[in-house]
Amino acid sequence: MPALAVFDLSGTPADILYRAMDMERGAQRWYEAVLARHPASPFAPAMRLLARAEEEHAHLVYRYWIREESEAPSFAEVYGSLAGAIVEGGTDVADMLARLEETAEDGCIEIVEMSLAIELAAYDLYRGMAHRFSGSDMEDPFLVIAQAEKEHMRLASESLQLCDQF
Repeated sequence: MPALAVFDLSGTPADILYRAMDMERGAQRWYEAVLARHPASPFAPAMRLLARAEEEHAHLVYRYWIREESEAPSFAEVYGSLAGAIVEGGTDVADMLARLEETAEDGCIEIVEMSLAIELAAYDLYRGMAHRFSGSDMEDPFLVIAQAEKEHMRLASESLQLCDQF
């Protein structure tokens, strides 16, 4: 069951889209923390791609968000102001970062599985949000992101194979 509760569905479309950008920022924070701890690991290239992709997703959502905002600041300003405190499944980034610190230096499988869990939850959430807003203008941004999350799941799952090299 997707964690739709991470969105205040009583909010405006702009509020909902802003929350989506914030969760994308949270996922990027996760990947950046993984890279800071394991910059030369076999899974680092995939984590770099995923970190960039999270920002690209936020930018995609931003393009929908500015349609709802009469005087929207630039993407850089908005993205720079996002706390990124949770990821798409509703998990607190601080809790995830604490778990990252607790993983062993050779915790490749655990780290990649945590990343995969983020992407699975993101896909499930955005697919659920698209269904929730079916037939409205809000359906499209969530469908687009849900489809992109499939690629993230593929990248993360392929990284599991690299854990033998870690």
